[in-house]
Amino acid sequence: MNDVALRLARKIFDKPLIENQYRSAFVEAMIEPYLEPYGWRYTGDSWSGWDFERDDLIRLEIKQSAAQQTWSDARHIRTRGAFDIAERSGYFHEGGTKWVEEKGRCAQTYVFAWNSMYGCGTDHRDPNQWEFYVLPTRALPENQKTISLARIKSFSLPYGPTSVAGLAERIEQVTPRRQTAAR
Repeated sequence: MNDVALRLARKIFDKPLIENQYRSAFVEAMIEPYLEPYGWRYTGDSWSGWDFERDDLIRLEIKQSAAQQTWSDARHIRTRGAFDIAERSGYFHEGGTKWVEEKGRCAQTYVFAWNSMYGCGTDHRDPNQWEFYVLPTRALPENQKTISLARIKSFSLPYGPTSVAGLAERIEQVTPRRQTAAR
């Protein structure tokens, strides 16, 4: 990696609180090694419509939020967690080179990553400070653009949250493998 890329990576990611626009990329990179042994490959770059895809073409969307934001201290605000689940008019695939016009949600499964820490010990880079909720897309409310953490918690029963170490197994519980898949 060249010097500019290293300096930029340190500036963006090497601090306890990661800004919203970068935190999603960090969370996806953080969970990638836990998902790879289960056949998931990262596809979230280049405008892809989902973040991970399994060998049976099941797609996974990662959403994240945190109780403490980079702006929390100045405003004395602890967020309660809200996640974007809006349906899209279509999606890019094949490395962002092809557009498919298809209204709906692109992935069959959603992972909601939540960092509940607030205060001087908060560190978005620490995988142990995150909890993960896994839901099949069909469990999400139709025609709704956002969902609160409280709703996610109620929908994810009986499973509840899992740690990063248990994430892949939870995804396997919620998202059974299929023999054939079509896009």
